[in-house]
Amino acid sequence: METKHETEINLVELFFYLRKRIIVIAAVVVFFAIIGFLGTALFSTPEYTASTRIYVLNRADEANVQYTDLQVSAYLLKDYQVLITGKNVTKAVINKLQLNMSPSQLASMISVTAPDNTRILQIGITDTDPQRAALIANTVREEAAVQLKQIMHVNAVTLVYEADVPTAPSSPSAGRNAILAAAIGLVVIVGILTLLHIWDDTIRTEEDAERYLGLSTLGVIPQSADLGTANKGKTSRRFWRNLKK
Repeated sequence: METKHETEINLVELFFYLRKRIIVIAAVVVFFAIIGFLGTALFSTPEYTASTRIYVLNRADEANVQYTDLQVSAYLLKDYQVLITGKNVTKAVINKLQLNMSPSQLASMISVTAPDNTRILQIGITDTDPQRAALIANTVREEAAVQLKQIMHVNAVTLVYEADVPTAPSSPSAGRNAILAAAIGLVVIVGILTLLHIWDDTIRTEEDAERYLGLSTLGVIPQSADLGTANKGKTSRRFWRNLKK
């Protein structure tokens, strides 16, 4: 019970200790946020994502299509992802567009998703050049349609919409990085101040004398101008006369 009581008092003291330094904390948080924002805006290369969609029909007889056939299962989506990012598609795209990259590098730029578990596949390309991202996305879609028909024997692959040239970068986000940097700054400054508070063994109160010296306080003499003190108007300095327990 005694240990628990001391912990509660320390937390309260820590709270007031940090509150007194709220200006320092706010300044550090703002500083980190500015660094995160400027670092992203000035030193990061923006990336653009172009997306195209296709509709995949697995059966010729639409009347026999069950409800479960109207959704892309997790396993089927993985099959599409492996096929579209595979060497058959990536090599064909590289040769067709004369890209100066390896199949693995192109595969890392491709994302394949199924919005709302539908049979509609969204193919996204992330690149530093927005026009090249759109061109690659449309070419990947064309080559993927061929491979889906040949390898997975789908009945039809229909274009939903082509990829347009993106006008705004998809990453990095200067605002998000600024918030993340501010959070890091908050953790850093609070951690440093907490350690300084814990390591500070300055005796300021009767409780500090008992805690650090193990001595009982018999009395307190407040500071007074009549005693010839040099610091008028400041908070009274306390003196203790202690006896060893």
